[in-house]
Amino acid sequence: MRPITLIVLASYLLLAACASQTKPSGGWYLLKWIEQPGKRGPSTHADAADQIQFEKVGAYTETEDAASLAQQTSIIQEGDLVAYRKSLGHATVQVLTGNINDIAYQVLRYGHLAIVVRDPDGSGALRLFSSQSFEGPNTKEGLGTLKEHDWDVYRLNQWPRMNTQRLSEFVKLSREKAGKWNGYDFSGMFGLWNANLTPRKPDEIGQEYICSSVVVTALYYAGIELDAIQRGGVLDLVSPQQVVSSRGRVVDLPDLTLSLECDNC
Repeated sequence: MRPITLIVLASYLLLAACASQTKPSGGWYLLKWIEQPGKRGPSTHADAADQIQFEKVGAYTETEDAASLAQQTSIIQEGDLVAYRKSLGHATVQVLTGNINDIAYQVLRYGHLAIVVRDPDGSGALRLFSSQSFEGPNTKEGLGTLKEHDWDVYRLNQWPRMNTQRLSEFVKLSREKAGKWNGYDFSGMFGLWNANLTPRKPDEIGQEYICSSVVVTALYYAGIELDAIQRGGVLDLVSPQQVVSSRGRVVDLPDLTLSLECDNC
């Protein structure tokens, strides 16, 4: 099978996963090369003190009891990544009973990705920031919805160096720019090309993202540049596994004071 055909196949499956927000399995070995981060990314040009990577700090399966759920969600903090998964057996049963969205979780390691942020609307609560088809970037879900899914939690080994103020700025501005139809990056879903994944200023933030590319971009805006992107984002399907397995580096970004009241930034 040609590489571009594999990319398109995996893209369709990732679209289904991001749309449904269910959970993935171990993935097909055939597609694992697609989910590998770049090998000559920005981390290779960084001092050791500025290199970062993700560490798995928690996990939950829907069949576990309430005490386990409470314990696992209690460790989640701002900046953590939540990667949704599903067992192969469960995914297969769901597909056989007509839930075709679960095909994604038979193929990819993780089918959906979100980053934990503080509510940009001011409540202070932790929210799950991601992007879905026909929704675009949003913070509609809170940690309470995690009880309905299987997931792993990943944390940057240098998470205190993340600029959480800029993370909040990105969340608010990307929500304001996007709509249901123009907020999801269908070209990125097909692995053809991605929106600007390295914005440094508000006017460089794009309108269209898939679940994994919006996380990569939010992290960059907050001062964390990942190796996840290959070929500059062209012919590159950015999968959740590609993000959580990526190394990266801390980068210096402009110290901006933004007015977050603007609706048309």
